[in-house]
Amino acid sequence: MSLFSHSLLAVALAGLIFTGGHFLLSHTLRQAVLARLGEGGFRGAYSAMAGLSLAWMIYAYSTAPYVELWSEPAGGRWIALILMLASVLFLVLGTMTPSPGQVGAERAQLDYAGGLGIHAIARHPGLCGFALWALAHAIVNGDAATLLLCASIGILAVGGMFGIDARKARAFPDAYGPFMAHTSILPFAALASGRVRLDLGKVGMARLALAVAIFALLLVLHGPLIGRAALPH
Repeated sequence: MSLFSHSLLAVALAGLIFTGGHFLLSHTLRQAVLARLGEGGFRGAYSAMAGLSLAWMIYAYSTAPYVELWSEPAGGRWIALILMLASVLFLVLGTMTPSPGQVGAERAQLDYAGGLGIHAIARHPGLCGFALWALAHAIVNGDAATLLLCASIGILAVGGMFGIDARKARAFPDAYGPFMAHTSILPFAALASGRVRLDLGKVGMARLALAVAIFALLLVLHGPLIGRAALPH
C-alpha cells in the first residue's frame, strides 16, 4: 500500500495535509511564520503548501481504488446540478465583490444601510461555493475516495469561515465587526433576521451573467474532461 498514491490511505493523508496545512498556516503558525519569513515569504510558503498538497490530493484521488459506499440516489443528479449552480454563483459573485472578508480588503467600508450584494446572502460566499461543491459531488459519487476528497474540501471551507471571522475580528475590529454584525455564515440567515437587506444592483447583472455562462461551460466540458456527463441521462 502506497502512502502517496494508489490507495485510500494516500487520499486521506493528502487530504489531511491539505486541510490541516491551511488551518495551521492561517491560524496556529501564522504569526511565527510571518515573523520569520515576512509577508512575501509567508504568502510564498502558503501558496507552495496549498498547491503541492492539492496536487498530491488530486493525484492520489485519481489513482485510488474504487470502493462503493452507496449508489447514486434517484434524482441525485438533479440535486447536484442545483447545488452546483448555487456553488458557481457563490464563487463568481464572491470573488468579484469586495468585502472585509477578502485578503487585502479587510478595511473596506460597506454601505450596510443601503443594503449589500452577495454578502447579504452569505458572509463568505466563496467558501460557501466550495462547501456546496463538496456536498454536490458527495451525493452523486458514493465511493470512498470521493467522500474523502469532498470531506477535506468541505471541512476546510466550513472551518475556514469560522477561522477567518476569529482572526479578522481581532485584527480589524473597526471594519470587520460591522461586517459580522450585518452578515451571516449560514446563507440567508442575516436576511431572514432583518440584519441586512439585499440590493440586487450590488449583485450585478454582469456578474450574474458571467456566473451562469461559467456554469453552462462546466456542464458542456464535464463529460470530456472528467469522463462523466454532468447532466442526467
